[in-house]
Amino acid sequence: MPNTLMVAEPPTRTDHVIPGGVVLRTLEEPDLRAVGQAYWRTYLHSPDEMTLNDATDDVLASWRGEYGPWLADGSFGAWRDDELVGAILTVTDAPWDDVPRGPFIIDLFVVPHARRNGIGRALVQAVQAGLQTSIGLRVDDTATEARALYVSLGFRALD
Repeated sequence: MPNTLMVAEPPTRTDHVIPGGVVLRTLEEPDLRAVGQAYWRTYLHSPDEMTLNDATDDVLASWRGEYGPWLADGSFGAWRDDELVGAILTVTDAPWDDVPRGPFIIDLFVVPHARRNGIGRALVQAVQAGLQTSIGLRVDDTATEARALYVSLGFRALD
């Protein structure tokens, strides 16, 4: 699937709005099953659909560092009431040769019923505010809404 590498420099403003009723907090090991479930629900009925076990295994692989060392200060969950409705997973340095060195967002997702409420934006801004360094990510070229979000948050495509 074609994708684009993007990078953002530290933002000059770090204020961000967290949607009403949503709490952001750093992900911890006891949260990983809920993250796996939300990840699975995010892709249900899509071309990228996976099993719950596969989704959870992928989240656990991220935690174990299979996509680069887990960066706790850049990995957050978004909770509404007791439900995890979104998450952002970041590593200190991704293992792929084609990506820029430094913090790299390996995944950002929001469950379908919670989308378009600013949760994804709040998660990215929390990482930007917390790290205050350049951050890379990869976006699927067909994900036009995701790409627009990243551009609005200061990310630019790498040539």
